[in-house]
Amino acid sequence: MSDNSLVTSQEREVDISEFRRNGSLMRKKVKEYFPAMLLTNLSTLLLISVDGLVVGNFLGGDALSSVNIFYPVTALVGAYTTLVALGISTSISTAIGSNNQERIDIVRAASLKLMVVMAAIVSVLQIPFVVLIINSYHLSPEMKSLVWQYAVGVMICSPLGLISTVGVYQLQIVGRMKTLTKLAVMEGIANLIFDLLFVGVLDIGVAGAGYGTACANLLRCSMTIYILSKRVDMYRRAENKTTFKDYIEILRCGAPDASYALMLAVQSYFIMKILLAAFGSDGGIINGVCTFCFSLTNVIISAIQGSMRPLVGLLAGAEDRKGLSKLMNTGLKINAISAGICTLIVLLAPAFFYRLHGVDNIPEGGLLSLRLFSLYFVFKGSNVLIRMYLANRKDSDFATHITVAGYGLMLAVAFALSKLCPAPYIWLAYLINETVIVSVYSARFKWWRSKDKKADDADGDDPVLYLTVKPEQAIEASRALRKYADELGKSPRISYRVALCMEELVAYTKDMKEEIGWKLLDGSELKLLDGSDLKSLIDDEGVQIIVRFRGDNAATFVALDDGATIELDVDESKREITTNNYELLRRIATSVDYQYVLDMNYTTLSFETEPAA
Repeated sequence: MSDNSLVTSQEREVDISEFRRNGSLMRKKVKEYFPAMLLTNLSTLLLISVDGLVVGNFLGGDALSSVNIFYPVTALVGAYTTLVALGISTSISTAIGSNNQERIDIVRAASLKLMVVMAAIVSVLQIPFVVLIINSYHLSPEMKSLVWQYAVGVMICSPLGLISTVGVYQLQIVGRMKTLTKLAVMEGIANLIFDLLFVGVLDIGVAGAGYGTACANLLRCSMTIYILSKRVDMYRRAENKTTFKDYIEILRCGAPDASYALMLAVQSYFIMKILLAAFGSDGGIINGVCTFCFSLTNVIISAIQGSMRPLVGLLAGAEDRKGLSKLMNTGLKINAISAGICTLIVLLAPAFFYRLHGVDNIPEGGLLSLRLFSLYFVFKGSNVLIRMYLANRKDSDFATHITVAGYGLMLAVAFALSKLCPAPYIWLAYLINETVIVSVYSARFKWWRSKDKKADDADGDDPVLYLTVKPEQAIEASRALRKYADELGKSPRISYRVALCMEELVAYTKDMKEEIGWKLLDGSELKLLDGSDLKSLIDDEGVQIIVRFRGDNAATFVALDDGATIELDVDESKREITTNNYELLRRIATSVDYQYVLDMNYTTLSFETEPAA
């Protein structure tokens, strides 16, 4: 009786839908990446906002205004940096997602050359822009002098900042999150110390804040270049021949975010002129406090975006449409909660942020201005995430056009409000603008999801399977997969090969976990192949899998797991996997491609047989 019960239990019918994608692995990775990106963004905030805090408290309101008057110039250079940095990041992550090593090496080579050339260009081109913009404000001689004192140091660090920003995303792509965290903390603390030293101790004045930023950025840039050159393989194989088309494609990937940053710079410039006309010299103070509050919120928004960016690129490159959709839903929910909390804090305690800048006599309309400004934070975050999604879906032109048109509209609305309403209501232009853009972006996002569903269902008998399989479910999932393929009339030879490889790769994570657990009981020190600890082992999230049947006699199998690094064959340039049954995988799969990226094993297997006679 017991024997029959055992057989029945082992052979129970299992539906493939029991293993449908749950998105837990991607949620886990976002949580892992978030702290490092948060600290990195805090460091960036310290580079600019701390300058305002220090000079405001040590030197007074005019010094604070001079720093914030220069902000549009910083944003303008930032647009150029965004074009290069995010173009490189998106290109590398989507190339990795395709698991095409030749393409990856070409993109790396093009990225290295592009970064060097663009850093040299920005160091020269920024000079006429700075002269033109500062002169256009028609400032008093005293204020103009203060702005120029601050400008010198910031201009020195502009090309360094470009290289550091590119390095942030490259280190994230190769999984060096601890390194990113250390660099961010080092730069933020260094900037604060240098600012206090130059402004407070040495009494250099506003110029000291600029020099402090330059020194901190030089330190960060030097360390980033050293690590990318000596500690990781980002540039070691970057010797492939590149074409002009490769560079254009990289820059196109960064165009949506760069157009946003450019329009933000233009917007900041004209908004500053409108504010100076409406509030007088107090406009610089109000704008500085508003900018600081958004910068705090943007630390979180950008951390969410930065945590998701390489994952979005990886999933887009792998054509993992279901995983991409679930990841975006997660990011949008996190943004709504976090940005909403930031807005609530500003609404309840606006005076606190003025006092934080050393402003005891709050300008008339200052509190209302800050409250109205904070209302757009949630929409801003949603737009940032959807724009990133569109760039990775190669929908850059649409995102760019909407960004340019939307922020052009914002300036028109702000000007109209300045003429029709009391001065504080100028800040409603931000809310109106972001609401319009988020409506258009949301419609485009829904269009892409509908298009993905149609693509998955297009072949009818060959739907794409998006699965999450835990190690203890490997056998049942294998049985369900074979049964499902049989019902569709697929080649049993193909389905059995796919199922067998799935069992092997999922079981590998379990074997490694049990082996390491045994070593820990022995009390020996544990170091994984990637130098990390038990956090890199597979947890309850399972292995993320895509199975694509191509006709009746071919299939592609893709697996992402958070297990310990799979050893690589040195003889094959460290590109092939070795598991307990690696030779078996090589024999039954037509091709095997492997990478260790973003702290995950990323494996693609192809299967193909001759059609039945």
